[in-house]
Amino acid sequence: MRRKNITIREDQAEWIEENHLNLSSFVRGQLDELIEERS
Repeated sequence: MRRKNITIREDQAEWIEENHLNLSSFVRGQLDELIEERS
């Protein structure tokens, strides 16, 4: 697996923490959806 860095706003970081969201899983899922739509 390859690592990439992203920059998010402070309010986004707080929301992610408050909602116990795994950002890596979320981004991978969103990318998979976009790839499916465009294929």
